[in-house]
Amino acid sequence: MKRMMPHALSVLVWGARAVYSGLKLLPAQRKVVLMTRDLNRMGVDFAMLRESLRERHPDHRITVLEHQKFAPGYVVAALREMYHLATCRAILVDGYIVPVSVLRHRRGLPVGQLWHAMGGFKNFAYLTAGTVDGPDPKVAQVMRMHDNYTFLCSAGSVPSEVFGRAFRADPRSIRPYGMARVDYLLDRERMAAARERLLRHHPRLTEGRIVLYAPTSRRLGGVPYGQLSEAFREQADEQDTLVLLRHPLDRSRVPGGEQTVDGGGIGVLDWLAAADVVITDYSSIVYETALRDIPTIFFAYDLEEFRAGRGFPLDYEAEVPGPIETTAEKAVRRALTTERLDYRSWRRRHLDSVVAEDGSLPDEPPRCADRIVGALQLER
Repeated sequence: MKRMMPHALSVLVWGARAVYSGLKLLPAQRKVVLMTRDLNRMGVDFAMLRESLRERHPDHRITVLEHQKFAPGYVVAALREMYHLATCRAILVDGYIVPVSVLRHRRGLPVGQLWHAMGGFKNFAYLTAGTVDGPDPKVAQVMRMHDNYTFLCSAGSVPSEVFGRAFRADPRSIRPYGMARVDYLLDRERMAAARERLLRHHPRLTEGRIVLYAPTSRRLGGVPYGQLSEAFREQADEQDTLVLLRHPLDRSRVPGGEQTVDGGGIGVLDWLAAADVVITDYSSIVYETALRDIPTIFFAYDLEEFRAGRGFPLDYEAEVPGPIETTAEKAVRRALTTERLDYRSWRRRHLDSVVAEDGSLPDEPPRCADRIVGALQLER
């Protein structure tokens, strides 16, 4: 069956391209397609891009598509997707979107990749090909994984190097536009409004320190929410709160308690408007916390296991901009005692496209959404 899969997929791709060739005979419209596999996860980025598009190109329609890969009824959805891709002026995606990569688009059609992570501390895309966490290399080749991009957005030198390897991209196609969410995170008014919404929803958070635990996903689960929650109850002051924010792919239950809040239902970027400190592991959330100047502790309880499995594109211990702890007790203690971390030298390498030359945060948002929209060349 596995041997037949690449051949069967090749037939499907051939058929889709034949249909798409016919759809491309339709006239192009003043339309930009924003395509994602998870509207909830990318809500802020798409919202910022929509704002910029409406301001700069009010004559263009914006179509947002949520790609349901091989879901029930996908044939109908695929035809709808192909219609919009065949008749648009530009495409922006947040991950690997099958029809965007496998189809042959109109000549000169701008296709921008706005990856859903600002960098990478764990392997992804082609860096996982052939592993238990990644695609079959033959399938990836047939499905032209991460092909057809005319540009990829990056916020810094180190992410650009990692993206180049992960996407097998021409370095010249990786552009220093940043990510649309950068504007949101650096906008004081938006962050103040997000914090106010959070406090209305969780009045308890108005007192004490807010510690946000945001781990990455694991194929076999086993995230120690309970251990961290217990350690927090033993060490934290009564008014302090631990917010447990599961990865979108994590379906684990999180423990309750007077000092514990389930962070589900609220986006991670909004939680960063209120968090005093963040505990994570191998997640790219550190890019966002560095932009918010939030101290970040790395609870790497399964470091060697993770290294031997999914692995890292960088020297993990050398690149993380904060203390690494391997037990829940030590991670919580460090979180409750760390007041501030100096991210400037780290930002000079990882976020140099969106911060000041010395790594300081800019006085005003760098208008990354406008940079990305400008790259679509809709004035043509």
